[in-house]
Amino acid sequence: MAASLTPLAEDGSVDIGRMKHHFDWLFAQGCSFVSPFGSTGEGPSFSVAEKHAALTALKLAGVDMGRVIPAAMSAAVDDTVTSIRTALTLGCRAILIVPPYYYGSASQAGIADFFAACAAPFGGNFPLDVVLYHIPAMSKIGFDPELVADLVARFPNRIAGIKDSTGDRDHALMLARTFPNLRIFTGDDRVLPHLLAAGGAGMIGGLPNVVAPDLCAFFADPTGPRAQTIMDQAALRIAAVDDYGGISALRALKAESYDDAAWAQPKAPLRALDGDSYARLRAAFVGSGFQF
Repeated sequence: MAASLTPLAEDGSVDIGRMKHHFDWLFAQGCSFVSPFGSTGEGPSFSVAEKHAALTALKLAGVDMGRVIPAAMSAAVDDTVTSIRTALTLGCRAILIVPPYYYGSASQAGIADFFAACAAPFGGNFPLDVVLYHIPAMSKIGFDPELVADLVARFPNRIAGIKDSTGDRDHALMLARTFPNLRIFTGDDRVLPHLLAAGGAGMIGGLPNVVAPDLCAFFADPTGPRAQTIMDQAALRIAAVDDYGGISALRALKAESYDDAAWAQPKAPLRALDGDSYARLRAAFVGSGFQF
């Protein structure tokens, strides 16, 4: 599953034409689903209204919303409820929900209360499947196993999975062992083979924005003759992206691969990658076997 980048028009709004084209490309490469407006998609930098308008426009443009899992990236109950309504109304497969951030001292019981408040307008249970977004490096707080078990018990048949973006292989494997009935995803290419071998569901990651053909080929045949080469290349690529700009690095790579400079510009407060950093990033990708 690709955690999609968000292309921008000149005025900083979401460029629906470019986004639809990108979704089409991701699906054509073999991605099962696309998840917009998460961390890679700069979700916290867009208002709930902007995201609602963009998702509605994508449906009108012909995107199969049954293959879309948008992220709710808000600390406010009302915003999260609105995001859930949008996903439900548009026929999205599920919604990815980050825990309420900012108050890093929030207890696990407090996070459970937040989820209960988000489910309350829908009769006490979520109206579509929920994937818990565990990214404590960004959200300050996450989902302890005890909280996950509590949420599963509170919201029958709606907590469908967990996206573990810690990059910690042992943590992902623990989740797979502890919750065999949930779909466990990693956000890190390097963890993917170990998680799949342990019965995990797959990956929701940023690198498919650029290298979806390779990662989808691995997912289709994780023990095949190319599998180790693909994972070796993926390890080099994710390290280079982390070293040379993160989201801005992915945008710069997408801009060159699409031959479309507009892709390089992120939403404020992020800034486009500078030329020297991109030269090093590009060299690392070429060295990993990537062809533009």
